[in-house]
Amino acid sequence: MRTHRHAARLRVVTYNLLVGGREREDLIHGVLRRADADVVALQEVAELPLLHELAATLRMRALVGEPSEPGSVMRTAILSRLPIRSWRNEIHRGRMLRGHLHCEVETGRAAMPVISVHSLHLAARFGERANGEARRTRELAAITTDIARMRPLPRILAGDFNSLSPGDSLAATRFFRRYNEMRRAGLIVNGPNGFLVHREREGSDDAEVDAAWRKVGVDPRLEVGVPSLPRTVARLTAGVPVNDSVDRFLGRLLQRVTMERLAALGYVDVFRSLHPRARGYTCATWLPAARVDYVLATPELAACAVASEVVGSRAHPDSDAHVASDHFPLIAEFALD
Repeated sequence: MRTHRHAARLRVVTYNLLVGGREREDLIHGVLRRADADVVALQEVAELPLLHELAATLRMRALVGEPSEPGSVMRTAILSRLPIRSWRNEIHRGRMLRGHLHCEVETGRAAMPVISVHSLHLAARFGERANGEARRTRELAAITTDIARMRPLPRILAGDFNSLSPGDSLAATRFFRRYNEMRRAGLIVNGPNGFLVHREREGSDDAEVDAAWRKVGVDPRLEVGVPSLPRTVARLTAGVPVNDSVDRFLGRLLQRVTMERLAALGYVDVFRSLHPRARGYTCATWLPAARVDYVLATPELAACAVASEVVGSRAHPDSDAHVASDHFPLIAEFALD
């Protein structure tokens, strides 16, 4: 918990729960309780009972953003212990997979009495054109069109953007080594449409499969977060050594248009502004390889940022954060007075 000296700060957390958090509910409760946030942006809220339990336990109000994609249960949400002045979830069918959930929060601080908070989850779809950036920039265009109609306020965009920031590193070769270990263990198998998929469980072999996941360094409760990749990617990377130079080369092949456009619009990457050289990887918890979760702020609010840390890192240790989801939560703290 925060000391009295820090109680006047506004603390925001973003956290992707990984397909609702089933079988990890107690871990998620603990991680968020210790994070002690005023406002939490959540992604992959597939289990509404967990959201309502979190709200009751943490004494926060819950806002739910239904997805834009018909039939999906991948909601976003906002938890707030501060008063909510207004809120809305924008649906963009055909343009976004998730919804665009946002609210106006009363901070109780004279300098910025009201701020706007957005919980965002941009599409992964790394196998699509431009490693998914084409889709994500379309989603971003829908979001920024919404924002253009809103009244000007200090604004926070928090969530899982599934996009790399310019200049950020990528632990690609370590990730591919682990992924190929999963293939050799029979946990990742050939699937339809040229993709690799998880081995299907047959019920009777659950204990054996769980043990195999643990042997390759993945808690079996996080199995669902291991991505499906094109078979060609796996074949091409099977013999690639773990090497920083190769990581830099592979990183240069990835487009980073989404985060470039957000920076051009004036949004400040709070973590990077406070930690110019830190890696700050937020995904995956079983092998941290990329920074895809962000708290972005408009310049007047970013100027008040005093802290930002990845929960579960050396700077903010929490052992449960390594198994509660495949993403680490990200904290950003602002001194508004």
